[in-house]
Formats: sequence, structure tokens, C-alpha cells
Amino acid sequence: MTVPSPAPRGRDPWLDNARFILIALVVFGHMLEPLADAHPWLQTCYRFVYAFHMPAFAFLSGAVSRDTIDVRAMHSIAFRLLWPYLAFQGLYALAALLPLWPDSGPGSVTTPYWLLWYLLSLACWRMLLPLFAQLRGRLLIAVVVAVGAGCLGSIGYYLSLSRTLVFFPLFLMGWLWAPRWRQWSQPAYMRALAVGTLGAMFVAAWLVPIDPRWLYGSYGYAALDATLWAGALQRLLLLGIATAGTLAVLALVPRRHTPISGPGARSLGAYVLQGFVIKIAIGAGAFVALARMPGVWLIPALLVLAAVIAWILASRWLQRALAPITTPRWLEKRLWRPSIAAARGHSVKR
Repeated sequence: MTVPSPAPRGRDPWLDNARFILIALVVFGHMLEPLADAHPWLQTCYRFVYAFHMPAFAFLSGAVSRDTIDVRAMHSIAFRLLWPYLAFQGLYALAALLPLWPDSGPGSVTTPYWLLWYLLSLACWRMLLPLFAQLRGRLLIAVVVAVGAGCLGSIGYYLSLSRTLVFFPLFLMGWLWAPRWRQWSQPAYMRALAVGTLGAMFVAAWLVPIDPRWLYGSYGYAALDATLWAGALQRLLLLGIATAGTLAVLALVPRRHTPISGPGARSLGAYVLQGFVIKIAIGAGAFVALARMPGVWLIPALLVLAAVIAWILASRWLQRALAPITTPRWLEKRLWRPSIAAARGHSVKR
């Protein structure tokens, strides 16, 4: 039996392990989407995964966010989130010109393409956090805003505003609760409770064939054919389910350094790259072939394939190749003037 190597200094292996598990689930969910009509169990898996996997990502993002906005924070938002968002919007637009690409690609800069919404929402969450950190009843206010967003059918996908508001409570919970939850969830009975929670959620996903659009966070109540009060109650219920699923899956994440810790630390690159793999596979007819597999084998095969894809996309060599986009130091040198920013900050303090 091999002894796990120590975690890199300054990194929390629990967070990195969770990131890899969640990015593998994201890939799995995106692979389920074109196959959902092939087998009833795939529809159940799709609803189950989408009930918590992106809320859990929002929770983890909140766990590592600071409640202050300074020069360093604005630098990170600009060059680690907004620039990759713009760059990958362009790259996906170019990829959509390929004969195999199954859709028309990004519509405009202000409408995030498919999975890129998360970069824009994360930038907004980090800017909102310093404000909400000063508020009393901040979590309640965030939940009210998330529920109220469903009344505004006009925001939808524009600048990812709807998802930003709907999933912000999970981001705020991560900032508030993540360290304590890591400690509280250590006992064996808590992990057993987590397994039971996820099992109950899977059964609910099987018994209740909810429209998956409810889980996206991007549709208003009118578009979902729900009245104001019925839509508000359903969204509130789904936020509770997302919270339970998030806490449950994080309770089961290993706390020591494991082989998935390294790839988990490089999950952002894997997240934005997996869209190319999935879309090209759809255009090439790979999912038509997968749909012919017996249902009992298809789900395990997709899980393994999703983990392999996530592992490859999070590899060191691929992340180095991606660095000019995800960590654009060449652009920072040309656009960022830290000496002037620091001098201004010093003068304000004086």
C-alpha cells in the first residue's frame, strides 16, 4: 500500500479532492444530456446530478473567497475570470465554425455560452460578497433575492444574471459554513447520514420527473409554466435540496491528499475545456453509439469516462498550454500597473 504524498504547501486537499469530484460530475452531467432520452435511468441520473453539482461548485468557490475588495481582488477577477470568459467565448465561437459542431456557438459577448456562465457569475459573486458580509440577515436576504429572481423572466441568460442570483446563496453558505462543515462532518455517523441523503435525493429524482429547466437557475417562473407563488415555493424547495446535496457530497470527500488532489487543483482549466470534448463528440456521433449500450452498463461507463476526461483535461501539460488564457501574465504585464495602484492605495490610507 502506497503512502499518500504530502499536499502542496498552502493547499487544502479536501477542497482539491472536492473540485475534482465535482468537475467529473459536471462532465458526467453534460454527457448525460444528449443521452437522457435513451434510458429512463439516465433521466433520473441527470436530474440527480443537476440538483447539486453546480450549487456545490458555488459553495466551494465561496469557501475560498475573501470578503474584501482591494487591488489584489480586482486583479484576480479581471485576469482570472473575466479575461478567460472573453477568451473562451471567442474560442467557442471559432469552434462553432467546425463542420462537426452541433450548434451555432455563442450568440453575443453578453450571453455566456453554455458552461461559461460560471466564470461570469463567480466574478459577480466575489464582488457581491463584501457587501453581503456587512449585512445582518445576509443569507436570508440572498435567499429572498434568489427566489425573487424567478419573477424577472427578462433577465434569463443575459450576463448570467438569473443564475448569479439563484446560486448566490450557495456561494454565501460556502463562505459562512465551509470550515465548520468540514469539522462537523468528520464523524462516521455524519458520513452515513450523507449517504442516506444522497440516496433519498436519487429516489426523489426517480419518482418526481421534474422539468430539468428548474435546476438550471436560468428560467423565470412564467417560462416554467408556474404561478408566482408556486414557482417561489418550488425554487425555495430546490435551494434546500441543493444545500442538502452539497453538504452531503462534501461530507464524503477525502480529507487527505489523494491522487485526485493535483488534478482538482487545476479544475478551472478542465471545466472550460470539457465543452470542446463534449460538443465534438456529439457532432461526431459518439453519443449515438453510446446510446446503444445496455442501460445497466451505460451509467458506470459514463462515470468512468467522465473521470478519465476530467483527469486528462486537468493534466499538468495541458494546463501549462492553457496558461496564456487562464493565467495571462503576458496580458497582465501590458495592462496592469500595480505600482500606480499600490501608490494610490497608499495615498488613500494616509
